Parts: sequence; structure tokens; C-alpha cells
Amino acid sequence: MIVKITKRKRVFTLAEGGRRPLSNLGFGRSAFTLAEVLITLSVIGIVAALTIPSMIENHNNKAWSTAKDLWNKKLVEATRQMNIDGVMTGVANSTEDYMNYFKKYVKVIKTCENDKLENCYATKFVQTGDKETEVEVSTLTTANSLGQKDWNTNTMGFVIADGTTVVMAYNPNCSSVDPFSKEGQSGQVGCMSMLIDVNGKKGPNRVGDDIQLKNATISTCDMKFQDKCIAASDIYPITPINTCTGSENEEWDDRGSTNTNFAANNWAGAKKACAANEMRLPTMQELADVATYIYKQEESPLQWKETRSGITSDSDRVAELNWAANGWCYWSSEPTGRYYAHARGFSSSGSYYIAGVTSAGYRARCFSN
Repeated sequence: MIVKITKRKRVFTLAEGGRRPLSNLGFGRSAFTLAEVLITLSVIGIVAALTIPSMIENHNNKAWSTAKDLWNKKLVEATRQMNIDGVMTGVANSTEDYMNYFKKYVKVIKTCENDKLENCYATKFVQTGDKETEVEVSTLTTANSLGQKDWNTNTMGFVIADGTTVVMAYNPNCSSVDPFSKEGQSGQVGCMSMLIDVNGKKGPNRVGDDIQLKNATISTCDMKFQDKCIAASDIYPITPINTCTGSENEEWDDRGSTNTNFAANNWAGAKKACAANEMRLPTMQELADVATYIYKQEESPLQWKETRSGITSDSDRVAELNWAANGWCYWSSEPTGRYYAHARGFSSSGSYYIAGVTSAGYRARCFSN
């Protein structure tokens, strides 16, 4: 008897574990299962998620560094040539005048006056340091805002052909140099103060990344008085708070039960308003120091508890600090007695006051902690 043996064909199914010896298909090795493929793709995705951001960051840093180097070379070459041509110093009394010369040496495609800097530059940028702070570009209107207090010029914004954006101030009193000296050969950037963004208005708009400072400092203060940061404007009118009971009483007027009758405590309201901006009310001596400066009494500085008659405020100094010096009074941080706090008036007498905490006509100016 002859028995006929028929060879059965093996069918590949996921039910069998998704794996079939490739030798049955004419190959000498096994295939991957669907689960193995998915796991592999997942691992690749995780690795990519971990490495790609770092690769992008490294690429951006390299691109920004290269762009900064190119700009610095352009600036040095332009100012060196301007120095040789005799138009670096002694020809302009303002940044606006200087720009008329500068843009003949650098391909400037757009300029912006100091009240329209946002048309050339990002609206905000991040100043780095001990504390990162957002800075409004619209506040950088003078050389003083770039750290050059004595230049007495405005800023201007401009854009060059490669998209780099700049806020610049010019020093009309900078010294001329020999164009063939070491300083002359490397340009004369000391005549200018600049905030440079090699990435234009695109992010991250951050000092140290795409933004470079050249002969400039950007203070994180609204304004500087002596070694202190102070707010740029007064708080007025002040929103009073109820210090009759509860935590508000304890936090903003800690004299406890002695103040249980103050439903509208303006002094405590001023303290709270400054704290909301991570600042504080000034001490009486700090207010006396402001009075000394505004009334030009440096030869005989005012003391914290002193009234001096017959003194006149200096209008330029008043404007510099944006101070209300026409009879207004400012709260200090120091309470006295049961119902009062110290304050200082700014008028022709530079008066010192003890004021009731409910007084509504007083202003507050916040100082840094």
C-alpha cells in the first residue's frame, strides 16, 4: 500500500506569538514580533525626546554666537572707518544726529525714534542675573536707561539688513582717538551704548542668549537712587485697608488692639501696596536722603527728624526722580505712638511730620528690600 504524505503549509498568525521562523519562508533567521517593533519605536521616541531639545538648544546657541561675532566685526569695521574719516566724534550732539553718519557705514534698513522703539525691537526682553526680570523696551528711551547717566542723549532703534535689531545711545562727549592706534584700529564702540538682538523680534529675547549688551547695563530697577532701587512712580491715591480685626491688622499694622478702631488705615494700605510689588516703604532717613538730594543740601544733609526752612527744590532733580515736591507728603515705614506714623513733606520747608494713619492725602513711593 502506498501512503501519500502531503506537506502542510504553516500560516503566520499573531495568535502564535507573532513569530515564525524565517527559514520556513526561505530565510535563515527569525522575524520581529509586533510587540518588539512597538517597544523599539517607543525607545527611539523617548531617546529623541531627550536629545532633540538639547540638540536644538546647542544649534541655537551656536547660531547666536556666530551672529554676535559677525555683528561685532561689522561694528568694529564701521567705527574704525568712521574714526579714520573723522566722523566718529565731534560731529554729532545727539544720537539722532549721529545716526545720520552711522547708517552710511552700516546697512541700516529701518530706524525708530525713542518713543517708538517697539517698531524696531521686541516689546519685552528678559534681563538675566541674580533675578530674571522682564524689561519693557519702551522704557529704554534715554542713555541713562542703558546705564550711561552722564551722556544726556536719547536712544534710537534700528534694524540692519541681516535682521539684527539694536537700541543705541551715542555719547557726544566721547574722546577722539588716533585711527591707527590700537583703539582706533579696533573701532571706538565706547562712544556708543547698545542693546543688540541678533535674532530680531523672535524669541527667546533673553540677555545672554540672542541678546548682547555692549557698553551697556540694564538695571532691573525702575530707577536708581544712590544704591537703592525705587519705583518709577508714586502710589496715589492709596487704597486703605481695614485693620480693625484679623490677619490684615496683624500683618500691616502690628500694634494689635491699639488700632482696632481703624477701618480705613491708609498707612497700612501703603505698606501692603509696596509689598505686593516685592518692595517696601522707605525709612525716614531714606526720605531725608531724598530731600537732601532734591533740595541740594549735600553740604549739610538733612537728618530723619529734621525740618529745614528756606530751601528750594531743584527742578531737574525732581524730574529725574519723578518726585512730587510741591507740598506733598510721603509715608515712611516707621509707626509712632498709638495712632500715627512718621512722614516727610516735600515743600519749601522740607518738613518732617507725624501723621495719623487714616490720613488720606499722603503718597507712597516704594523702595527695594
